[in-house]
Amino acid sequence: MAPIAIAPTTDTEFVSRNLKTSVVSPLEPNTLHDVIAQAVDRYPLHELGFITSSAHDSSIQTKTFSAFNQYVRNLARAMLEWGKPTGSVVVVYLTEHEDNMAAVWACLLAGYLPCLQPALSAQQAHKEGHVAHIKNLFGSATWLTSELGAEHISTISGLDVHLLSELKASAEKFTVAADWVAYEAKPDDEAILFLTSGSTGFSKVVVHTHRTILAACRAKGQSYGLTSESRVLNWVGFDHVAGSLEMHITPLLYGASQLHVHASAILADPLRLLRLIDEKSIDLAFAPNFLLSKLTRDLEKRTDLYGCFDLSSIKQINSGGEALVSKTAQAFAAMMKKFSKNSVSFLISPGFGMTETCAGCIYNPVDVLATEPAHEFLDLGRPVNGCEMRIVDPADGVTLRPNGENGELQVRGPMVFVRYYNNVEATSSSFVEGGWYRTGDVGIIENGVMRLSGRIKDTLIVHGVSYGIPELETYLQTIDGVTYSFLAAAPYRAPGQETESFIIFYSPTFDLDGADASAKLFATHRALRDISVKMITLPPQLIIPIPVNQMEKTTLGKLSRAHLISLFKQGQLAKHIVRAEELLSQARSVSFVAPSTETEKALAKIFAGIFNLADSEVSASDNFFEIGGTSIDAIRLKREGEEYFGLPDISAIQILKHPVLSSLANYINSLLSKGTQTEEYDPIVPLQLSGNKTPIFFVHPGIGEVLIFVNLAKYFHNERPFYAFRARGFDAGHPYFTSMDEMVTCYAAAVKKTQATGPYAIAGYSYGGVVAFEVAKRLEAMGDEVKFVGLVNIPPHIAPRMNEIDWTSGMLHLSSFLGLVSKHDADDLAPPLRPLTKREQLEFVWKMAPPERIVELQLTLEKLDKWVDLAGSLIDCGLDYNPSGSVSALDVFYAIPFAGTKIDWLNNQLKPWSGFSRGEVEYTDVPGEHHTLMDLEHVPQFQKTFRGRLEARGL
Repeated sequence: MAPIAIAPTTDTEFVSRNLKTSVVSPLEPNTLHDVIAQAVDRYPLHELGFITSSAHDSSIQTKTFSAFNQYVRNLARAMLEWGKPTGSVVVVYLTEHEDNMAAVWACLLAGYLPCLQPALSAQQAHKEGHVAHIKNLFGSATWLTSELGAEHISTISGLDVHLLSELKASAEKFTVAADWVAYEAKPDDEAILFLTSGSTGFSKVVVHTHRTILAACRAKGQSYGLTSESRVLNWVGFDHVAGSLEMHITPLLYGASQLHVHASAILADPLRLLRLIDEKSIDLAFAPNFLLSKLTRDLEKRTDLYGCFDLSSIKQINSGGEALVSKTAQAFAAMMKKFSKNSVSFLISPGFGMTETCAGCIYNPVDVLATEPAHEFLDLGRPVNGCEMRIVDPADGVTLRPNGENGELQVRGPMVFVRYYNNVEATSSSFVEGGWYRTGDVGIIENGVMRLSGRIKDTLIVHGVSYGIPELETYLQTIDGVTYSFLAAAPYRAPGQETESFIIFYSPTFDLDGADASAKLFATHRALRDISVKMITLPPQLIIPIPVNQMEKTTLGKLSRAHLISLFKQGQLAKHIVRAEELLSQARSVSFVAPSTETEKALAKIFAGIFNLADSEVSASDNFFEIGGTSIDAIRLKREGEEYFGLPDISAIQILKHPVLSSLANYINSLLSKGTQTEEYDPIVPLQLSGNKTPIFFVHPGIGEVLIFVNLAKYFHNERPFYAFRARGFDAGHPYFTSMDEMVTCYAAAVKKTQATGPYAIAGYSYGGVVAFEVAKRLEAMGDEVKFVGLVNIPPHIAPRMNEIDWTSGMLHLSSFLGLVSKHDADDLAPPLRPLTKREQLEFVWKMAPPERIVELQLTLEKLDKWVDLAGSLIDCGLDYNPSGSVSALDVFYAIPFAGTKIDWLNNQLKPWSGFSRGEVEYTDVPGEHHTLMDLEHVPQFQKTFRGRLEARGL
């Protein structure tokens, strides 16, 4: 029998048509086997809905509880064909909610022990180390994954890899009974393994039994008020304990209908969250602090849609992962009220939980608009039924702290994990007498309500992602100027910050009173910042140099982060901070050039306003992007400069070419004296020029512009120059390119003019990938060495796609790329717009575009029209493009495509690049969708991955 087909929902009600809607008695199930059996027996027609990462519309794939049950039991029966003994560990490495969910249930019913594996590191060395670590822990290496996942681990030997697609095919020959199991589980059997968070260090493996999971789920459901009529929306990854236990097994225990959405689908279109709440009458959802903040910022721009959604169904939104900022919660709640056309009243429930506690075990549901929060972060509340909490002295781990005093938070209860897999030492050190688990967090319990005030453990949480501090410290210790073993990085969140940051404390190798102390300190601090940004995407909040004779260590020879943070908060390190600022000011003054001309002084005032500096702090030698400017800041500089100097246009590209204040002033003076003039076309735009490593040349996407690379280029400061190619035709008097050969000839000559000899590193984003490939071929033909060719999300055969793009679809594609319309709207608008004139089409899109985005881009209808024509000229250059020849090596980076699945995109469209490389092609997964992977949200991870491949190629 074929597996149950997955069909999109129709207008039929998303929730169950089943008449049984009473509250489930949570006392009956003793194992997870019982949970799914009970759900099927009582609510066979209730549904599990899924929106995948590749879904670019609102279509939902669904399975009834009954159909899902049959599906996973057939999969479980097929698993037995592997011949693995009962209790074998199976590492589940999948990305989509449904696939993960099905794999976990199949493992359980087959008698295997599933271990959920989050996305592996893009750094090859860390990925291989992690997989070897997991293999060693389990004493085996059985992986269940997708074709894409198999590609990720293909370089690692000794793994027994099974594809989910093959398992599904095998399951088609089985039709087992609706209650079939291969093994009758017992309450204290190990059920699911979870990997602890941490993106740099190797994870511990948390063991949860049927008993611990069910205890947690019963208590959670009671806390949420779940019933079989509830409708739950989840967009946390299933590999996360909150996604699998809190938002799937818990509602399944109570018979609630569920909708699981891949996070990218919401992040790409925040309005989708509101549409789903409206259309599916969602009453419970989950969102961490940083996503609530992002949603609020994104949605507040859409004032045109206020009052357009029925959000009255939403009753509670849970939040975890990091502390929830009170103002963020209030702003989000207020925004929801504005968008709802009906009265809306819901609770935001921050919670505390860990992988070790089956996610949340302490909650504080509160109406943040009706009750003014007492603290900067929302209190975390009281424990669920069966859970206890206490605050103790962290020094001994047992002495209770009085009401209202902070200390180490400990919890205990039936939902706490039983052990770390194959790690007796870690298990033992995590508990104290009485079964209390040491969470590693610093908290306060006041009148029975808990809130956190810090961290003890070696992790830093940035936007919900945990980073290992020890590995960061290891790299920072290698910097010239740092005394080895006298450096500590400690998590710290300043008042008003949306997410956690950190402070670096260290002892310099040089005398802070020496003659050259200022120059050495400046270089050391710059290096500390650079490595921090490259490793964890965030610069330190503060760097404090402390003379080695004043840096105290414990009796074990370690620096105490908690002690250092305490000294900082008490002001006892103020003299060191002041001394550092004196030295850094001296270093800056050496290169400081006071603005002298009226134009320089005016620009200094604009710079100061953008970066919140005093006018006197801005030097004529300051580089706009090196002191923190982004692409949006550049647009603001352009707009304010035009207004102040009375100029009709200061080209954004000239700001990129003249980022130093004095140079920009000279350019503006030339405009003031001669008016707008046609300059000789130079395809290369230097986005940053510091660093001694091999420069990177990046070719523009199909829109021709390079502003999209500004945020990426910043990560290469003091490492390597970053140049971008800008298409010809933006400026008056410059004709469009008429052929691929003309463009490649121009760009190759510009590379040689900029960097006379190799080795070269060339990359291209989207359309620019094939141009980069051709430029690399041209350089090799000249006898030069090209060690790196990076192609970002573009197949070799682009002509079929180019021939499908008419003026209307090209205009909509550009408008989507620029953020004038959503990707969803761009797809839907093409047919109704085609009968209109070009002017009417442009005006239609213009009216849809967010006004603030038009201002940011400094667009006019005429500029947009010209931009569409320029993009069309690039399409014309690719109409007959047919790749040939080869280069020495290729790196292909792939993200979610415009249409279809990521796997099909990789295997059917991108893999043919292997025929155009003389060496092995590396295919590397990167986050985001095709048009968002360079956005601020995704570029921090992209730059780490991209840099890793440059280094792997020896650059």
